[in-house]
Amino acid sequence: MLPLRSIQAWALLLAALMPLPALAQSVVEVRIAGYRYDPVEVRIKPGDSVRWVNDEKRTSHSILFPAEGGRESERIFPGESWERRFDAPGRHVYRCGPHPEMTGVVLVGD
Repeated sequence: MLPLRSIQAWALLLAALMPLPALAQSVVEVRIAGYRYDPVEVRIKPGDSVRWVNDEKRTSHSILFPAEGGRESERIFPGESWERRFDAPGRHVYRCGPHPEMTGVVLVGD
């Protein structure tokens, strides 16, 4: 059996050599103001997230993905945000549930 110090040294070495995918992930923000998403289109990598932030003064919004069976966030009230991680490459078109004229797209690519 290896002494405890040797086991700890090996564990530290393995941890240093392992890739850290969580550190490579990022969060892109989309601001909601004036009944629009800004930016309208975001490009991210698989594993990244998008955070929608409601900068309106009195209006709540949601993020609805019609092509995903109507998957929808809860209502986001002024000052609140909602975040979603995108793992697979693709084009994700979304709109606001209560305000269908508000549209946006998340492009996930390598």
